[in-house]
Amino acid sequence: MFHAVAAAGGIAAASPRLGKSPPAIHHDIKAFEREIGRPLFERVGRGLRLTAAGQALFETVGRALDEVERTRERLSRADPALRPLRLAVVSAFGRYRLAPRLYAGLPADRPIELVFGAHETVLSAVATGTVELGVTYRPVVAAPVQSMPVAREELVLAAPIRMEIPQDLAGLSRTAFATYDEYEFVFGHWFETVFGAQPDALRRLDHAGEIEEAMESCAAGRGAIIAPLDLVSSAGWRDRVRIVRPAGRPLCFNALHLLGLGAALASPDADTIRFVLAETGEGEEP
Repeated sequence: MFHAVAAAGGIAAASPRLGKSPPAIHHDIKAFEREIGRPLFERVGRGLRLTAAGQALFETVGRALDEVERTRERLSRADPALRPLRLAVVSAFGRYRLAPRLYAGLPADRPIELVFGAHETVLSAVATGTVELGVTYRPVVAAPVQSMPVAREELVLAAPIRMEIPQDLAGLSRTAFATYDEYEFVFGHWFETVFGAQPDALRRLDHAGEIEEAMESCAAGRGAIIAPLDLVSSAGWRDRVRIVRPAGRPLCFNALHLLGLGAALASPDADTIRFVLAETGEGEEP
């Protein structure tokens, strides 16, 4: 994040590239400066300028990122069968769609290393070279990370089997919901697509870090949920919850984006991911 802000010349300019709000970036930068023990930026007018310490760190990080890219290129020229496919993926899409297809579609002797997590986890893993590629639900333009659409998923409203649930915006604002980390993006996108507006209020009953625990709350009859169809229709929940599609309203789809450093999006591994998704009819750009 520090390198992205420095390269962009300010927090506001880096915000769309990082997929985070300026206040959140400012908070993270201040926390990083406290950890380093000295200021890395100084304000000049409405912009930011690197301090001497910040410039030194920026150059060091830049050299490290260049080395990561050179190492990745060397590895990409090696026999793919000798290298693991290292991939970071947002949890629901990774666990319930991509991982099963990778395990079924890759040669039996090709190692696969998967990291599941939130958007920031995926972005960080790609940016630091922990993995070669990532899949997340937000486009990213944070040099040197690049992204491109690779698939789409449907987001659905699900409810306990015996729970009566309204199909209008006002009624849903009074409905109890189970939520999870990063639910704001999913819920917000669904309401905006289906109703063209956000509810006046959202009644959150249960909250869990992982979406699977929130699904358990829904299945237990405690509240509704908005989640990816891949998850809702999986074996663990398809007979315990029901999907509610408000009559006369559009379906809600969300794009998934493939992330990589430098030329990674043109690598054989990136082609493999695109092929595995397209094979099932799910790799088309939204």
